[in-house]
Amino acid sequence: MVFTSILRTLGLCAFISMLALPLKSYADIDPGQLGLDAVSNFAAYAQGNLTVNGAATTITGDVGLGPNGTQNFGADFTINGTYRVDNTANNSHGYSDANFTGGTVVQDLDYVSTTVSSVSAYAASLTPTKTYGTINGNVTITGNGSNNIISVGTISLAGVHTLTLKGGANDVFVLNVANYAAFYQDGPEAGFAPIILSGVATNHVLFNLLNTSPTTNALNVTGNNLTLFGTFIAPSASIAIASDKIYGGVFAGGNTFTLNSGTITANVFEIPEPSSFALVGITCLFGLGLWSRRRQRR
Repeated sequence: MVFTSILRTLGLCAFISMLALPLKSYADIDPGQLGLDAVSNFAAYAQGNLTVNGAATTITGDVGLGPNGTQNFGADFTINGTYRVDNTANNSHGYSDANFTGGTVVQDLDYVSTTVSSVSAYAASLTPTKTYGTINGNVTITGNGSNNIISVGTISLAGVHTLTLKGGANDVFVLNVANYAAFYQDGPEAGFAPIILSGVATNHVLFNLLNTSPTTNALNVTGNNLTLFGTFIAPSASIAIASDKIYGGVFAGGNTFTLNSGTITANVFEIPEPSSFALVGITCLFGLGLWSRRRQRR
């Protein structure tokens, strides 16, 4: 009788486990290979020449100048975090007007470049769930409830055109962009957001910029205070941002990373941890508790 009760409880646990498991995603991913946890403290990172200008420029999170990089800071700006400089970087250019709330730390930053390159290569190897040649108008991509791997040739959004990523708390969007992503605003719409997240967390969106030319801007943002969401990684290309806001993170591995009069707030890409198994554990414990209680009464 005791053995039968235990079997029933374990059977209930197995049944609940099947219900709790998420539906199989259209793209299976390894969180260990896709996660940027090791560099999540960075809002901005440059492998080459790092140029930051503008008194209105504010970066919330750490800023990194990678191996053999060169610092070229202009007017006073603020880093609400730590300015981290690789041992081999050239940080000799003066920046007396800059404000670093976390100070300056000299350290080996090769791990940042290695992490970003590794994540980029793994993301690029994933099988696409959707494919687009060029996104240059209003496009809405609806998630599948899990891992969404989007293959794109070029993103070029001007005016009031938007890219909307729609989903839920478990949706992850990885956009592998072969050429470049460009966002322009030449109209009066100050603060316009060309990337709209509908039910999707900012740190569940990764733009993997695969252009391999170190002199090409794989991300080019120019506008009247545009607002972008997501983490942008360009392991081999440059990045240019002017007068705009980014919530996520920006990592440039090319010759230049330029930020003019903009803001970057760290909320770096991560893979959500499954929470459904907590329900399984609670259910099993509850079932075993009832069995034990009934046994004691006897």
